[in-house]
Amino acid sequence: MSEHTDGEGKELLSKSRRRARLLPLALMGLAVVFNLWNLRAEPTPVRNLNDSSIHASMVRWASTRVESGHLPLDGWYPNLSLGSSRFHRYHSLPHVLTGTLAAVLETDRMFAWSLYLLVALWPIAVFLSGRLLGWGRWESSFAAMLSPLVASELRIGYEYGAYVWRGYGLWPQLWGMWLLPLALGLSWRTVEGRGRAWLAGLVMALAIGSHFITGYLAVLSIGVFVLVKPAELARRAGRATVLVAGAILTASWALVPLVADRAYSPIQRAGREFVYDSYGAGRVLSWLVTGKLFDGGRFPVLTFLVAAGLIACLLRARSDGRARALLGLGLLGLLLFFGRPTLGPLLRLLPASEDLLLRRFLIGVHLAGVLLAGVGGVAIARVAHAAIVEKIRGGARPIARALLVVVGIEAIAPALMERARYLEEGAAAIRAQWVADATDGADVAFLVARASALGGGRVFAGPRFGWGERYEVGGVPLYDYLLELDADTFGYYRPSWSLSSAVEMLFDEGNSDHYRLFGVRYLLLPLERQPPIPARVVEERGDHVLWEVAAGGYLDLVETTEPVTAGRADLAQVMAPFLASDLPSRGAAPTVAFGGERTSAPATLSAGSSFHGSPGRVIAERARLSEGVVEGRVVLDRPAAVVLKASFDPRWEIAVDGVAYPPQMIAPSFVGRVLSPGPHTVEFRYLPFPRYDVLLLVGALALAALALAPTLARRRGRPSPRRRDATEGTP
Repeated sequence: MSEHTDGEGKELLSKSRRRARLLPLALMGLAVVFNLWNLRAEPTPVRNLNDSSIHASMVRWASTRVESGHLPLDGWYPNLSLGSSRFHRYHSLPHVLTGTLAAVLETDRMFAWSLYLLVALWPIAVFLSGRLLGWGRWESSFAAMLSPLVASELRIGYEYGAYVWRGYGLWPQLWGMWLLPLALGLSWRTVEGRGRAWLAGLVMALAIGSHFITGYLAVLSIGVFVLVKPAELARRAGRATVLVAGAILTASWALVPLVADRAYSPIQRAGREFVYDSYGAGRVLSWLVTGKLFDGGRFPVLTFLVAAGLIACLLRARSDGRARALLGLGLLGLLLFFGRPTLGPLLRLLPASEDLLLRRFLIGVHLAGVLLAGVGGVAIARVAHAAIVEKIRGGARPIARALLVVVGIEAIAPALMERARYLEEGAAAIRAQWVADATDGADVAFLVARASALGGGRVFAGPRFGWGERYEVGGVPLYDYLLELDADTFGYYRPSWSLSSAVEMLFDEGNSDHYRLFGVRYLLLPLERQPPIPARVVEERGDHVLWEVAAGGYLDLVETTEPVTAGRADLAQVMAPFLASDLPSRGAAPTVAFGGERTSAPATLSAGSSFHGSPGRVIAERARLSEGVVEGRVVLDRPAAVVLKASFDPRWEIAVDGVAYPPQMIAPSFVGRVLSPGPHTVEFRYLPFPRYDVLLLVGALALAALALAPTLARRRGRPSPRRRDATEGTP
């Protein structure tokens, strides 16, 4: 009888423990179900809006490269800002992986489904992060449940507005949003001496390759983990150093090309005070205390829970390393988000700080805030339980618990309903876009296909910062729509995309010489709008008209004048006088000593020389810009430069009559080469960054070293960090 009773007791205890494990997970599950249901319109096959059109286009380019048997880690991406070597200057790992999957699975919807699933399942990453950082199931699950509620007025953090169709389309950051919580949790365990360094290094390297700001924050956060336990500073610093070195070496395939060609990456000046410099401590703290960082436009329930978590961690900080770590992460995120107005010269201590988009460090504030909210919510629940439920005796106690749950649900219900309404409004816009794509969009697609059939040349459908913003199919501006159709677009201004980005913004649509200079051959205009320069109608379809202007092809011959000096921060300012002069109309351009280089293309016209008409002619041209190849035959009557109307990049190579030469920079931002008189065959070919095989091997060896380090330590007769910590304090 006694044994039977003991067995029943053990079974009841086992069931109780299972419930204790499953109930917190149910909170996370509710958040995932909420996301899956309310985001269900996101994979609908419609044309993308805002930055999503760019990322979807890059995924398609990567997929095409994979299908043709190439490694898509680098190459010439032609369809934006006169082309760029974007894949090795950008956090392109998400595009490479998604494009590879799209090529293997033969689907063009991989981008949309990746966005949907990564956003919907993010509470899982939050839960895992909390657990890896040492917090209990309840704190981690409550943080996961609250994670979909984040809503700032900026809409660039860890929130729906940063990613969904009607938002900003910050898709690479979405990959970072998954990887940062895992990287922080695994790094914490490694610095503590309890984790697998190779796994932490791998996830951190993936974060670096997926989103540079995320990777940057992940590396800096390790410093927080070192400092939270001063008594163990030396050991923790040693583990952190090994981890960071291993992660950086593992990510060398992304970092080495980026650093090697950094001198040719543009620095944005327009709008710098917001994008690069951020907003300063005063404004950020005002947003924080008024709820605008976590509860933009609604009652600040999440802000209240973040404050509760802050108080709970402060009370625990003296004895709880987890609390100090979470407070440190939040402080680090805030300081970086304050930006240059607050930190000023201190930012120079950070590598490549002038290239950092400091306002994007809102992500650190949001992640730390969500975890703090989880801690705060559980702390409030425990205080309420102790103050109310535990003082009630008998059968009324379950009722009191149920009432507390109801009160908690009612507290966050307005935020849940606000988020659901936001997504429903987005779903309605997606449904309207689906109709617009099938009607008006079909007309635009037909005209773009018509232009492609006629031959090469860029398509202009209005400037992004001008009337082009109001020229739309459904809710998608035509400059976005052209990119979705893989047209060679012009006018979709991206200030830091390529060296030509800022120069492109100086385009004067009323100046016919600028169309030839920039290779703009087609105008796509609404029916009621006439072209600003002479043009002929190619075709009219629905509410849109395709026009053709006399712009030539991608190759041109120009006289060169004395060089001007420009750099990655002032190229547009230096080129403004040239673009406003009569030199483009006379077929002449200065050469460019870029970055102060003493070697530049020679001038074929000396100072004071007169012009004698065209220096020659382009006989034939064949452009395959998506493959990074343009071939042609030219005849020169006198020395002149053959110019490819594409952004300058040092990795272009120019073969003249079979002999390869390095490129020379010709104004305003093009790649070219001065040739001698006579007939020539020329080939412009973009050469991808070399020896990715070596860089990937270095990464693999770094991971292997991290994995083998504990074994090697034991063979040297010293316990590994994990064993040493386990035996500390043992008599």
